[in-house]
Amino acid sequence: MTHEMPPFTETTPAGLRSLIDHIEAAAAAGLDPEFVRKLGKRIAKELEEMKATKLCSDSELAGLEASVVALTHAADSKDGARLTRSLQRLREHEGPAGEGKPN
Repeated sequence: MTHEMPPFTETTPAGLRSLIDHIEAAAAAGLDPEFVRKLGKRIAKELEEMKATKLCSDSELAGLEASVVALTHAADSKDGARLTRSLQRLREHEGPAGEGKPN
């Protein structure tokens, strides 16, 4: 069985909105931020296809674009928070001037 790509997107604005909502919920529950960013890029490509084929109104497009930006921002924030926690843990194990704590 071969799977051919359709000549245009079959995604609906409501379907894309639902997908973004599910990914946001998974990101909040701890989904890897890098994976979330990759999904965000794929969603952005799908959104570009929707724009090209004029499958939704300008207001729907604006809302979806804002959601994609928010999703990417959330992933960046989550990743930044994880980096901050990691740095704090490293600093807890270092003494003054970067010396290790005595055991």
